[in-house]
Amino acid sequence: METFTYRGKTLEFRSITGTVLDTSTRSETHISGGGGGGYIGPNGGHIDNISIRSHNTTHQEFWIKTEDGMEKSVNISGTSIPLRANQRITLISAEQKGRNEGWYASVINHNANQFSFICDGASLNNLMKLEVFPKHFLLIGFALWAGLAIAFHDGWLAIFFATIVMGIFAINKNARIKRLISSLNAHIEKVSQPFLQRS
Repeated sequence: METFTYRGKTLEFRSITGTVLDTSTRSETHISGGGGGGYIGPNGGHIDNISIRSHNTTHQEFWIKTEDGMEKSVNISGTSIPLRANQRITLISAEQKGRNEGWYASVINHNANQFSFICDGASLNNLMKLEVFPKHFLLIGFALWAGLAIAFHDGWLAIFFATIVMGIFAINKNARIKRLISSLNAHIEKVSQPFLQRS
């Protein structure tokens, strides 16, 4: 399969075709909250609002029997792919060259003639760290400000120039990330297309 190269990092794509034996989906709900503090005194008091947040994560497991007769368990999170027993599918996986870990990027359901992303370009970029903001972005900004403050002997002028430089950096970085995600999505669709045509 055609590889994808970005700034010296190469992603290799592989396929595996088989028949679905069984599939199950479950959902996990994560709840977090905070607040509710405050005080009550002789002249009144104040109680803060309670904030509760929740989000659901979908997990799907299915078993396939590959063309060579082996049975394989496939686990995916964050999405649910419509599958049922006896459907023939092809899974496309992406792996960074030289690393021994990969992720399923897409699935082609031959019976339904359907293509679905499992892990799109944005998710692959986050997992493989192809183009991300530096971990210490704010620290870099502070160091830049400090250096400029020393050079200009003026903290406000340093803030002005540091903000401009970091803003331009952030805009350019964000544009590169968006282009990468778009290119990755197009590549996943491109390597999946021949399998969809075989349906």
